[in-house]
Amino acid sequence: CLVCAYWLINNADESAPPPSIGMPKPFDASAGFYMYPTEEIAKMYDGVPCEHDPTAWCYNQAKWCPDDDNCRADNGAYPFGDKRVFSDQMTNPYALTPFPNAIFWDWATIFILGFGNLAALDFQARCMSAKSPNIARIGCLIAGLLTFFVGIPFSYMGAITRHYYGPDSIHAEFEADSCSKVLDLPTCGMWKPDSMAFIKVLTEVPPGFIGGWCLLGIVAASMSTSDGAILALGTVFANNIVRNIPKLTGSKADWVNEKNLLLAARLSTVPFGLIAMMIAAFYHSDHPQGATGYLLIVAFDIVLAGCVVPLFACFYVDKPSPNAG
Repeated sequence: CLVCAYWLINNADESAPPPSIGMPKPFDASAGFYMYPTEEIAKMYDGVPCEHDPTAWCYNQAKWCPDDDNCRADNGAYPFGDKRVFSDQMTNPYALTPFPNAIFWDWATIFILGFGNLAALDFQARCMSAKSPNIARIGCLIAGLLTFFVGIPFSYMGAITRHYYGPDSIHAEFEADSCSKVLDLPTCGMWKPDSMAFIKVLTEVPPGFIGGWCLLGIVAASMSTSDGAILALGTVFANNIVRNIPKLTGSKADWVNEKNLLLAARLSTVPFGLIAMMIAAFYHSDHPQGATGYLLIVAFDIVLAGCVVPLFACFYVDKPSPNAG
């Protein structure tokens, strides 16, 4: 995926959608009704003075759309153009205008994923398997740096995807007559994002073997996360529940040994795996593709609410008790 990201960054037609060229009038005229926001953008597309306001600049229909068979136009979604990265997206609620900026939900998601991950079982298991606390600490720092190395170029693919399958692309679809009355426009449509746009970019834009291996990498990463979580569930079940059965029942604990606990952990992964497959197969949402990935955020919500406080208490309370968990 990293190779695919760098290939797209260096070879894509556009790094992000440019300023909209606009669209023609529905009848033959020298100037279309789309008005450019600045003279600089108008000069990019050889704009002409508008019919109703000669001081403004409009779409040059005579040049870009002389007839239906020879027409270059878009939907006017990006009057000022899109960007690879909006530097103020996390501080300015109007950074993505004319599109909404869900700044509150972005910060909420970062907080949930950041602190929820602290108590994630698969992360905890990796830290606990280190030979020493110092090795675990160094491993976490290296993993964080690698995340930046992989994540930052991969995030640039969002702007590239918007260029190929965004609201100004030839693939864009809109919901007809969905104008807000506040706009007081005769007609307009709400853009319907293509939920498969990123997959289509990987399969159609880069060379097949690069895009294909990126898809395989995504599937492999998903499988790694899933089986890591299932194995962690089995380990927790064996050590936190099976190990404590004698205490709860008052029976002898002779059978509680490392061999039996390992067997219990392995056997428990079977029902946990079946439960995971059932959820993935039968979970439904308003998202056209099912949006099972959203369940990961829900899982971190639960971990954040139920585990983060006891986890912090283990490290920062002078005399922690296992009953506190």
